[in-house]
Amino acid sequence: MEADEAERIFDEFAEAYRDWWGPIIAPAAVQVLDDVEVPAGDSSPFDLLDLGTGTGVLAVAALERWPGARVVGIDPSSHMLELAVEAARSRSPQLASRLRTVVASADRMPLADRSIDVATSSFVIQLVPNRARALREVLRVLRPGARFACLTWREDDLRFAPDEAFSDAMDELQIIPPPDDRDVHPYTSASAAGAEFRRAGFREVSARDVWLEHRFIPESYLDLVEHWIDREVFATLDAESRHQLRTVALRMMGELRSDAFLWRRPLVRVVGRRPAR
Repeated sequence: MEADEAERIFDEFAEAYRDWWGPIIAPAAVQVLDDVEVPAGDSSPFDLLDLGTGTGVLAVAALERWPGARVVGIDPSSHMLELAVEAARSRSPQLASRLRTVVASADRMPLADRSIDVATSSFVIQLVPNRARALREVLRVLRPGARFACLTWREDDLRFAPDEAFSDAMDELQIIPPPDDRDVHPYTSASAAGAEFRRAGFREVSARDVWLEHRFIPESYLDLVEHWIDREVFATLDAESRHQLRTVALRMMGELRSDAFLWRRPLVRVVGRRPAR
């Protein structure tokens, strides 16, 4: 996905991401901060790069966790970054004063060499067209010995029964979904992620599988489908057809056992360090 196209798409759906998808992945995202090394003392000043800040979940959590943190949020979507600043300001003006946002792509960051004390990223690296170049960019801007803590999706083919129920509802109503042209490249395994970090120049690399879990009910999952996962489907329908699709989908989802709504997906957590020299 080219930078201009990424900016257009995420600008258009920034509020939907913040309101519907962001809360699902936020608990896993903020755990990235557990892998961060900061200067001694919570109030000691340091510069943290949040690569792919989006609507600011990880950036705001870092600002709240470390009073000395100065966060640089990089994202190709200017509107996403506006929402991130808004989220920080809603906590406090002082918090927002320590957040600087930059509209840029991951593989071309307008930051000086060796200017960042620690870097983080969550649910972003799988979207970057040239992941190797983006990792080398992170390495470039880190100070010697600094760490990069990253969380991303791991490839899987797990079934989720509510998804299948929604597909059955579309089949019953003869609704043809638009083609899915999303360009996503998750890691195939934790070892593959670790190997790519090492090839980029990181050392002391550790990579492990973790799991994201969220428990839905039929109504909450269908809301997510309508406003985020299959928003393009609903956008093609008039009000009566959308209501009909929701009705049929809820009927089919209502026939599932409650434990079918525990959604689990594998992730990869990777930590690497820029060599001291």
